[in-house]
Amino acid sequence: MHELSICESIVTTLKSQAALHDFSRVKILRLEIGQFSGVEAEALRFCFPIVALGTVAEDADMEITLVPGQGWCDSCQCTSEMQERYSPCQQCGRHGLTLSAGDEMRIANVEVE
Repeated sequence: MHELSICESIVTTLKSQAALHDFSRVKILRLEIGQFSGVEAEALRFCFPIVALGTVAEDADMEITLVPGQGWCDSCQCTSEMQERYSPCQQCGRHGLTLSAGDEMRIANVEVE
């Protein structure tokens, strides 16, 4: 379960930002997770409180926004929604879209005190 190591990285980032920006507590942590990122949101929700114990992120609320897949079609120069990684273009039907959204996993923002 690599979500545990992702949570450890998130907490490490939050601790370093707390030292840099002088905050003592993370109230809300907002994440963006792409549908093709390979990250299980529920596993993050399970692991995060355990990893955050005793840190600035302890008791932080975690909000996760799931980012749908999108791809750029070189043939018709359109952006197309992707249900699967190899979905065809919704405009022209060609395959081979370049993934432009849906593989990210990032801290979108945090509310701190």
